[in-house]
Amino acid sequence: MTIEFVHQTPATISIGRPGLQVAVAGDPLAQSFPIVVRRSTLRDAQRARSLLRAGTHDPANFVVALEVEAAIAPHPASARASAADEPVRADDTETIRYVGTPRGLVSLIRDIYVAEIADAVIIVPLDGSATAARVREQVLPVLDPARGRVA
Repeated sequence: MTIEFVHQTPATISIGRPGLQVAVAGDPLAQSFPIVVRRSTLRDAQRARSLLRAGTHDPANFVVALEVEAAIAPHPASARASAADEPVRADDTETIRYVGTPRGLVSLIRDIYVAEIADAVIIVPLDGSATAARVREQVLPVLDPARGRVA
C-alpha cells in the first residue's frame, strides 16, 4: 500500500463556517449580506459576531459581515493624504478604518476572517472610486484567485 501526500497551501478551516467573502459597498454581493456589523474595534466586532452566531442552527450558511472603511494607495502617505481630504462623518467612530496599502488591507481582511471577527468584509471606500478601483483590481483577486481569472 502506497500513500501519497500532496502539498497544499495551509488554510484555516473552521467546520460549519462559511468561506471568506469580500465586497465593495454598493456591489450586489455587499447588498446580499443579511447581517452587517459596524463596530469601532475589532474586539467589539468579534463579540458581536459571537453573540449573533450563538443561537444559529446552520452556522455554515450564517454570514456576519463587517464594514471596514478604507483608503488604499500604492504608498501609505498617499493613502493618508486621500483619506485626509474626506470630511469626517459623525458616525465614523462606529466603524473600523484602514488607511494604507492594498497589501496591508489584504492582511487585515485575512486576519479578520482567521480570528473569527467576521465571515465577510464590506469595504467602504473613504476616497470614492480610487479606492474602490484598487480594491477590485488589487485586493479581491488576491483573496479570491477565481475573480482574477479570465475565462
